[in-house]
Amino acid sequence: MAITDSLKKRAHVVHYKTDDIPTKDEIERILKIGYPLASSKQNAFPYKVWILGPNAERSEKLYQMTEQNKIDFDGDVGDKYHANPNLLHVKSAPWTLITTPRVAPPNPFAAEQCEKTGTSWEMGEESFIPRGRETWSIEVGMVAKTITGAVLDYNLDTSYCICFPGEIQDWKAVRGFEFIKYYPYLIQTIGKADLYKWQNMKPESLAMDTRPPFDDVFEFVD
Repeated sequence: MAITDSLKKRAHVVHYKTDDIPTKDEIERILKIGYPLASSKQNAFPYKVWILGPNAERSEKLYQMTEQNKIDFDGDVGDKYHANPNLLHVKSAPWTLITTPRVAPPNPFAAEQCEKTGTSWEMGEESFIPRGRETWSIEVGMVAKTITGAVLDYNLDTSYCICFPGEIQDWKAVRGFEFIKYYPYLIQTIGKADLYKWQNMKPESLAMDTRPPFDDVFEFVD
């Protein structure tokens, strides 16, 4: 299957089905397909993907964290407030991936090269995580996309969320997320969609919800 045939099927999920849940084995197979297709500087992969299975209570807590983050960011908007439907996938997702930084030791080849050249291996230092987040988050986006391709090849659906608290203490304050040591890069959900974002929009809204023209994003330089 061509990449366009697979990736063009992706659509943002509003609700996942609760009676058609992928098995743990299916999710593991998907992740094992997506992981080798991703790339990482010096094969470090300095992130950890926490895999959360079906747990309605925990998913509700996670959703409340995302919605509260939206509220905190927007401030008091009065009567204009309404819950963001684009965050609802976090609540109904049977499978949720939370990707965080991790301290990543070098493989034998990288360690040998560092020794030969006197180069420091910054990804093995916990103190470097705050400075490295911007670089490593690019790699998180890469693996999220390769996982997306595998998800779609299994005729499942996936969506993303970065609307969550950016301070680790906010995560540690919520019971059930004690495993989060460093504040996350990304939440990615997987399941079988019951309702997509585009199905939840009026035709006139869909017509306005466009991406920028190609030339606004891509420009050749002589």
